[in-house]
Amino acid sequence: MAEKKSKGQHAIYRSAGMAAAGMGAAADRVSPPLPQVEAPAIAPAPDLAPLAHVAAPPTPPASPLPSQLPAKLSRTSALRAVVMGHTDAGKFGHHLDEIFLELAGVTLAAISDGNSETLAESQRRSGAGRGFVDFREMLHEIQPEIAVVAPRWTNQRYDMVKAALESGAHVYCERPIARSLKEADELVALAQEKNLKVGVAHQMRNDPHVKAFHRARPDLIGDLLEMHVYGKMDHRAGGEDLLVLGTHLFDLVGWFAGEPNFCTAQITRNGLPAIIDDAHESAVENLGPLLGDTIHAEFSMASGIYVRYVSDARLHETVGPWGIEFVGARGRARLFAEMPPTMSLLTESHPSSAECIERWSSWPKTDHPYHAPVAGLTGLAASNRHGVLDWLESIAENREPHASGLGALKSLEMIHGIWQAGLTMKRAYFPLVNRLHPLADQLT
Repeated sequence: MAEKKSKGQHAIYRSAGMAAAGMGAAADRVSPPLPQVEAPAIAPAPDLAPLAHVAAPPTPPASPLPSQLPAKLSRTSALRAVVMGHTDAGKFGHHLDEIFLELAGVTLAAISDGNSETLAESQRRSGAGRGFVDFREMLHEIQPEIAVVAPRWTNQRYDMVKAALESGAHVYCERPIARSLKEADELVALAQEKNLKVGVAHQMRNDPHVKAFHRARPDLIGDLLEMHVYGKMDHRAGGEDLLVLGTHLFDLVGWFAGEPNFCTAQITRNGLPAIIDDAHESAVENLGPLLGDTIHAEFSMASGIYVRYVSDARLHETVGPWGIEFVGARGRARLFAEMPPTMSLLTESHPSSAECIERWSSWPKTDHPYHAPVAGLTGLAASNRHGVLDWLESIAENREPHASGLGALKSLEMIHGIWQAGLTMKRAYFPLVNRLHPLADQLT
């Protein structure tokens, strides 16, 4: 980290020089019983082969491929893929080394693991044809068409994504996309320059029920007025919660609420206002500097939607699972942000009653399992498969992935805006002028 400022001095940032953006006129708030709305049909997942830990063939198949991949990508040779990871530095993220298993149309040609002693096991588990210790050597020799940057730790994220893009590969990576906005800006610009697609493992963006709720929201809860965003608030409450899990949540905020105008934040550590000297590292992961053990933040969005974020361990039992509550003019909905996520709808409410009676129910109602298997996969593996298939479709259709690098950049910007606002005790205006990490002068 950069040399610390003297205790008691708050970090100083350049101002964007923007006037405070006014909130849009809010709709009149009424609370009649929620109308019964039929949930959109969720198409069942295709009946494909189950996941199996088998070694990939050393050469691509020569026969035409099944139609599991988008038609524009189906061809007589499989897409040549690689995975980059490091057992001692973030491993392979949330099982991103296994996302191509039993995916027809993709051959995992090689995997890199910076730990030579675990390389053989990493290769076996992933089914990769070859193994490398040096990811740059792998990219040079394999010349992949698609690449996965898998480690949870962010210390190599920029180098790995940049190297893959420079080699001409489309990239799917763990979140957050980078450590600083400067790094993220460069990666997004490089991908656009080369017309390559960067997908990010924000799995909830591609969940069928979340997508269905996004379409049906106006009929279900009316005009969206507020979003209450809750961190996981476990032992990572505060800065680590904000960065590790907040990246998922603010990606969804951007999807539902649009662009932020400015934010304010109160950040404390051990009950006192946090200052730059309180910046610290994660106890278990290399994520860069973090700040605060309690965070309360508010955003003014250009859409007029009010967004607030909280990560406070004292609220862990009161708030419940991490996620987002959507407050509309006619009702409310709640996203429980697990993998895969679930949703609930407020179906009965009596806000004028002293008893405060509320009744929630799962949404949508289905006659089959709430999350149908995807290619025989369930849980996190199914969520990963949804994201990877959308990323591959974006390559075929020459469009941005639904969970894109640009969306991940904007999510990271909201996170950094919270730290900037908390340190300066002033509004942080968007886009942020400071593109370096708000807790360090430069990254090492």
